[in-house]
Parts: sequence; structure tokens; C-alpha cells
Amino acid sequence: MTLPISNKDYWRIYHSEHDLQQTDAIRKTYTILSTGVDIHIDAYEQEDTSAPVFIFNHGGGGYSRLFIPTILELYQRGYTVLVPDQRGQGLSQGNRSDFTMGQFVQNIVDVAHWASKKYSGVLFMGGASLGGALTYKAAVAGSPVRAIVCHNLYDFGNPSDTLAVSRFAPFANLPLIPSLFAMTTRFLRAVLPKITIPYKMLGKFDKMVDERNTEFYAHYQDDPYPIKWVSLRYMASIFSTPPAIRLEENTLPVLVINQTRDKMVSPSVTRHNYERLGGEKAYIEIDYGHWAIGGGFEEEWVSIVDDYLKQFL
Repeated sequence: MTLPISNKDYWRIYHSEHDLQQTDAIRKTYTILSTGVDIHIDAYEQEDTSAPVFIFNHGGGGYSRLFIPTILELYQRGYTVLVPDQRGQGLSQGNRSDFTMGQFVQNIVDVAHWASKKYSGVLFMGGASLGGALTYKAAVAGSPVRAIVCHNLYDFGNPSDTLAVSRFAPFANLPLIPSLFAMTTRFLRAVLPKITIPYKMLGKFDKMVDERNTEFYAHYQDDPYPIKWVSLRYMASIFSTPPAIRLEENTLPVLVINQTRDKMVSPSVTRHNYERLGGEKAYIEIDYGHWAIGGGFEEEWVSIVDDYLKQFL
């Protein structure tokens, strides 16, 4: 008889017994202070402190322990892998609905500086979905990284992009509508900053994975860790938090990964932002949904990432 999984250990339901045994044997945990709260970090450390370090940033509605198969693949390739939970999410402290994009960026920057002092290896960073956008934002905001991987690239200083990644995507390219959304949200934030709305109203989370991952969403709906509600302060911040360096002015090496089966956000959004991106860059499309679990995805994704990053070692 299988015993019920407690809320604390709910993340275990997504993973195979083999992966659970591996993560339990390898994983260490750290906390650092950032934006006034304790930020949780799962660490998969190589014995060699000069091994390359890869910081993986979760997206909206995600958290560190959803990505264990990918983390283990990176670890097997010789990387020390750090997986932080942003403020108010996963195992980190902070209000569970009232936060901003700027705070998420600062959390990641602080983790990167902490890592650069703790480990001597080359520092890389990557993320998926919103985490891809946060990775770029944090990298150009002062994170000491050599190169980054953006599994999706969105520009949250652009109201059209903000709508394009949401349930309101049909309005993204209509004249004046994105600006009207942004103005209305900023007004409501000023009047009622801490009023919250259900997070699932914002994105098509039932389309997070493609049709080959039939069990994921059934588990995800009952997961206690992802964001459930968000404040109007957060809503306003996703319309008005551009990166410190515009995409066109980027000089950092960037690998952009895009998904051809993505039904949550049109692949055209990431493709357009890649075309805007300056500097040394590479682009690859993969035959998966917004994210994927199993079916060879983790091995393929890590192989692509590792092949790209090797040139910087």
C-alpha cells in the first residue's frame, strides 16, 4: 500500500524512484539572505570546487524540485548545479503572493554572487519559461556569469510581450491594447497594491507540457508549492520591468532554446526576441511543449546545453 505524500514532500510524486534516490544522496541545501528573506538553494556539488557551475532558474509556477531529472543530467555531465527558489516560492521565505519581478531578479543576482565566492569554476546560468527571461535580466543586471541559456526569451518591459505569454495573447498585437492593459494595472496597483488574483487566471498552465506528458497536470493542480495567488503589485511589475540592458544591446553569449510544440506561449515570441538579441548568440528549436518531463527530453536538453557551454570552459 502506498502511503499519502505529505505537502512537504509532494514534489516527490513527479519523479522516479531511481531519481529520488540519486537526489537524496547528492543534494545539499543552503540559504542566503536576499531582498530581506531567506532564499533556498538546492546544491548538487562536484567534489572538485573548480568544476563549472550552472545556476538553473525556475519559471512562474515552478520551483527547484520540479526539475530534478534535468539537474541530475547536468550533474552527471560534470557541473555543480545550483537551483534556487525565488522569493515567496518553493522552499524560500517571503509572502506567497506579494512580490515583484525586480525582487526575483535581485534574488538570482545575489545567488550568482554567492556562488562566485563559494566555487572557483566558470559560472553559467539558465532558466525556462519566465526563468529564461529572469536569467537574461539577472545576467545583465550584474551576475558574474560567462554565458547563459534562455529556454524561452521574453521581454517584460514590453506590454505586448507580457500579454503574449498570458491567456490574453489574442490582444497582444492589437493597437493600444497592451499599453491600456499596462496603464490599468499600474493604476489598480496604486489604489489596491496587495489585492490578489488567482495565478492560474494569467497563464494556460494546462498547456505547460505537450500531449505526451499526460499525468503532469493532474499532479500539478494539487501541488502545494507553486504560486496560487498574485498581487496587483506583481501584475504591474510584469508590465514594467525591462532588463537593465536592452536585448539589442546585449554583449553576453546567449543560447536560446525554443519549443515547436508550445501551446502555452507561441514560439513566435521567443523567436522574435532572439532576432532582436545582440551579441554572440545561438538558437535551436526542439520538438517539445513549453516544458517536458521524461521521454528523453532531459538528456536531449542537457546535451544541447553542454555542447554549447563547452566552448567557454
